[in-house]
Amino acid sequence: MPFYQTAATVATACYFLAFVLLITLLALERRRSPGRTEDLENGKTGERLYRAYEATGIVGAAALCRAMLDYPGATFSPWAIYCLGAWAVLRLGLFAFKVKITFFGQSRQGGAHLAIAAASFALAGGAVVVGGPTVQSITTGPINAIFVALGWVVQATLALVLFAVLSAQGKWFGLAERAFTISTMLWFLLLAARLLAGN
Repeated sequence: MPFYQTAATVATACYFLAFVLLITLLALERRRSPGRTEDLENGKTGERLYRAYEATGIVGAAALCRAMLDYPGATFSPWAIYCLGAWAVLRLGLFAFKVKITFFGQSRQGGAHLAIAAASFALAGGAVVVGGPTVQSITTGPINAIFVALGWVVQATLALVLFAVLSAQGKWFGLAERAFTISTMLWFLLLAARLLAGN
């Protein structure tokens, strides 16, 4: 198996596991606080699952960068790879701050956590936008349409996330964050699977 396919295999497995963990966290949140959007990492179980979710996402992003760099069927923009790699590095920074935060930095630690999170959202969205044309060039039919649709969802929800951060509208942040996270994760999961399939 070519090295890019090995990297794509790791990325696919990690993104799939991260997606399962995210859905589990959302289900726990819904049971804990019906009709409300709170921190996914609330409680001991939530914190452990959230840490596992973050870790698998970081490893998946690193492996996907490698697969994109080595994929022989198309040349990905270096900026798409840089954005995704920088996303992985920034997400590591979140482990330096306490998981439970208050919105818009009522504590210095919470403010730093939020700033890193917002920057990581921008980088993930940037990777999707810059990498989109190349992805569309190597896909056809329904899969291509799915990539295009997810790309639009990513851009729209990223705008909502950044609006919530810049305007201090915390009540919109949770919903926008979840929609953005799910759409970007699905986009990266599909990309990893596409690269795994090869030419």
